[in-house]
Amino acid sequence: MKMVGNIKSVIGKDISSVPNKHKPYFEIDENNIIRSYKRQICIDRAELKAMLTSDEIENFLPEFNYYVERKVQPNGFTIIQNIIDLREYYGVYIKIQPYNKGVNAEIQLHSKFTNNLQGNSSVILDILNNPKWFITRLDIATDYTTPFNNSAFLRRNGNQKQKNFGTSSWSGSTANPNKTAVNSHYDRKVEDKSLDSNFTNRFEVKMYFKESDNMSFANLNHALIIERLKAELFIPCLTYSNFHEKKVKTNKGKKDFIDLIKRSKDADNENYVRLLLTDSQLQTYRRHFKACRDEIENLYLGKKNMIYDFLLARQ
Repeated sequence: MKMVGNIKSVIGKDISSVPNKHKPYFEIDENNIIRSYKRQICIDRAELKAMLTSDEIENFLPEFNYYVERKVQPNGFTIIQNIIDLREYYGVYIKIQPYNKGVNAEIQLHSKFTNNLQGNSSVILDILNNPKWFITRLDIATDYTTPFNNSAFLRRNGNQKQKNFGTSSWSGSTANPNKTAVNSHYDRKVEDKSLDSNFTNRFEVKMYFKESDNMSFANLNHALIIERLKAELFIPCLTYSNFHEKKVKTNKGKKDFIDLIKRSKDADNENYVRLLLTDSQLQTYRRHFKACRDEIENLYLGKKNMIYDFLLARQ
């Protein structure tokens, strides 16, 4: 069966062409044809904000144990917030400012909540059912069985900074008020040594939305989410990417593109590659990388009716 999509060296081929030790990297069909990398997708975190009235705040707070937090700003102004910390039991953290001016409430839904696809507490869900809540952040994580050190991602555009470490890479800045996405790629086993899963290689897209995007759980704009996922450049396994066939002449001699990726991962910053390539060569490098990217938007599209099951009430 002919596969349609970006160029990949083994997708669409018989699994027999892959060594036994690498076969767990892939999903196959009934004819032993490789359909895709073996992967899982989930919402790892979500943040919502709202503008609540004084009456809504007065009715809301007595339902929970909360404490008052005061933070003095550099300009001397003190911000007062009522904190409801339910992270231990529900994976939920709520901040409410006790005045009726602009956006004054925030809910953080951590992985304990968003990974619970068996249903969550109706108490929390009743809060989220208020149509005033709009999504400001949505972390979409894709996990693979491929090794971290044999995979790579490339920043989505040239204006972002990308930092590489031994078991993680990061791009984008959460301090940028105009950000739409920040990326991270890391070895989950290093982050959590008690992790009992073969899906240890994580690529995560932290998406950011403004109130004007009208993104809410009641009205998820999947088209916008998919559009942003299409901009992500992640290769789950360099061994089976067509980068092995690509070479470029750099100011330090002829190099394999895949060698540039590996050298970049070992460097402090992805900008290392820019020092070796002309602007034209860098465009070619990015074009080859894009041709080998995993189409995580298709995985999201296929799983979007399941990964939000944390919004269901526990039976």
